[in-house]
Amino acid sequence: MTMTASVTPPRGAPILSLRGITKKFGAVSALTDIDLDVHAGEVVALVGDNGAGKSTLIKVLAGVHQQTEGEISFLGEPVTLDGPSSALSLGIATVFQDLALCENLDVVANLFLGQERNPWRLDEVEMEVRAWTLLRELAARIPSVREPIASLSGGQRQTVAIARSLLLDPKIIMLDEPTAALGVAQTAEVLNLIERVRDRGLGVIVISHNMEDVRAVADRIVVLRLGRNNGVFTAETGNHELIAAITGATDNSVSRRAASRDLEATNVNERGAA
Repeated sequence: MTMTASVTPPRGAPILSLRGITKKFGAVSALTDIDLDVHAGEVVALVGDNGAGKSTLIKVLAGVHQQTEGEISFLGEPVTLDGPSSALSLGIATVFQDLALCENLDVVANLFLGQERNPWRLDEVEMEVRAWTLLRELAARIPSVREPIASLSGGQRQTVAIARSLLLDPKIIMLDEPTAALGVAQTAEVLNLIERVRDRGLGVIVISHNMEDVRAVADRIVVLRLGRNNGVFTAETGNHELIAAITGATDNSVSRRAASRDLEATNVNERGAA
């Protein structure tokens, strides 16, 4: 069954649960027996090497692909995501890496693009007021809602894409590489925005290759390797542990550097004791 979106659950309550999700493309298994939980007011980072299954899993949750095996529960009820519209009506919004913004249109037009057939048709003034209200709530650094997308920075464009998804009143937002190709200041802006979305009580799933960005905002870090679960970690987990889980190799440059630092600290302590 496909349920409709309801009131946002209290912080910490489970929103989404995956059990035994497997996705096969012919004889190839892209995902095998994946378990995942997302709670209200939580950022879950989904990390893994290229080909680990991250994009496939996101497309399953976005309704683009349907799982071959396994169950998906939303707010405690089993659901079927048989298309993107099912995921959206349920309350799962996705901001893909390309953002799907129209550069020749302004911020307001992009926020309400595709909602022309909504029963509550808004006029230009109402749309502008709603746009400003939402962007202020997100503390977004947008100079004007009448600014064309083409003139905005990468971080500002990401903000507009996230704000557009919030207008659909989702319970979960999935962000695909939200800080890719951004500078330091723009990355900080987007990470702050992710925290504000979490503070609104939504569940957030972030796909990223940047471990520092992941550790800055994630409450839990879920590692996929070769289409399988390969560990759940926290922001306190060392980079060498995360890289070992991602690559399957415990001996890597990060782990060797960490071991060298640990050995040096031990020697210093021993010399001090002597």
